[in-house]
Amino acid sequence: MGRPSKSAKVLTESSQTKAEIAARIEAEDKLRGGGLPKAPSYLSKEQQEIFDKTVDMLKESGTLSRLDSEVLGIYAVALDRIAEIEKRQNDEPDLLFDSKLLAAKEKYTKEFFRCCNELCLSPQSRAKMAIAAAANKTVDPLLEVLKE
Repeated sequence: MGRPSKSAKVLTESSQTKAEIAARIEAEDKLRGGGLPKAPSYLSKEQQEIFDKTVDMLKESGTLSRLDSEVLGIYAVALDRIAEIEKRQNDEPDLLFDSKLLAAKEKYTKEFFRCCNELCLSPQSRAKMAIAAAANKTVDPLLEVLKE
């Protein structure tokens, strides 16, 4: 099975030409939907804080859109539930071996990592985004001469 597609903003010229990347960025921008994600109404106060903090941290990347609201909502719920399970296990060490709690933790952890993958939150994805951003900022001397 192939890898999932990444945003065109994180592609490098080694994978596609500048024209192909520009065309994909334009198409993605049209499909993006305006504005930043808005938190779903079902989130608790703690989940809302996780949602808002994540949106604030990802604003600069330029990869978020309103269409990401539900994925970010699922991400916030999973992270909050993992934290709650961890708190309960710390408070009650007997729960470290509770099969139902461990199964729930495993489920939410998988959901969390899936959302991280979808939102490009892994260290590898961030590194790719940084490389692409740096490549876009470099000025080609030949293009500068041709402009003059």
